[in-house]
Amino acid sequence: MSDMPLRTLVLAGTAESRAVIHALSDEPSVQLTASLAGATPNPAGLPVPTRVGGFGGPEGLAEYCRENGVGLVIDATHPFARQITRNARAAAASLNIPCLRLERPPWHPEEGDDWRSFDSWQEMADAIPPGERVFLAGGTQSIGIFTKRQDITLWARALNVEGMEGPANTTFINAMPQLDKADERATFETHGITLLCCKNSGGNASFAKISAARDLGIPVWMLRRHVPEAGSDGDNSTENYHIHDTIDGAVAATLRIAANAVSGWPG
Repeated sequence: MSDMPLRTLVLAGTAESRAVIHALSDEPSVQLTASLAGATPNPAGLPVPTRVGGFGGPEGLAEYCRENGVGLVIDATHPFARQITRNARAAAASLNIPCLRLERPPWHPEEGDDWRSFDSWQEMADAIPPGERVFLAGGTQSIGIFTKRQDITLWARALNVEGMEGPANTTFINAMPQLDKADERATFETHGITLLCCKNSGGNASFAKISAARDLGIPVWMLRRHVPEAGSDGDNSTENYHIHDTIDGAVAATLRIAANAVSGWPG
């Protein structure tokens, strides 16, 4: 068994990734490097070396791992960051190293919730009745689809929309999700929002808007997640790829892999 720590690349940018990094940062069997896509301005600092920017597809990610002796990739990116997740899995497979995916569970409705799920932004936008006052929290890729609806009033919140131009019925809000339910509720009440459209992101970081809509009786329409490509905790996994739905599960799996670094994936 090697005495060297397992060089581990964490594809980060979420609250869950920060939790994993903090849990493993002092583990002598693991040497962490974090990677951020660079989409979020002024991200919170991390207690490990951190790189910012893309890799150039799965080949670029594989080359980075090869050049830096990475023996494990932890993909803790956003549930809807599907391209980097595909790249991580492909890169790890090409190098025959393990890849762990931390896939936080989606939100589920409670009794009394008026929720609908859609497979695409286009399907969602097409279903909106005329006259609705819509709050869109779906990121920049969704905005162009919804601004084509001239018969609704739209508030679109996302990063990097400062100065964006659109039709007169659209207001752009350049911001992250608010963490306080009271703040989200005030936003909805101020604008008379009648429909919330968003991703089913799961987790706590952006749940305040869902909770505020619940309190106000506002219907919530969500973009449905794609089905994960491998089994989650408790199901069959592929040889070098496994999806975990808890931080503790991802941390424990990392430590198992580190303890068996010579033989690779511990099974």
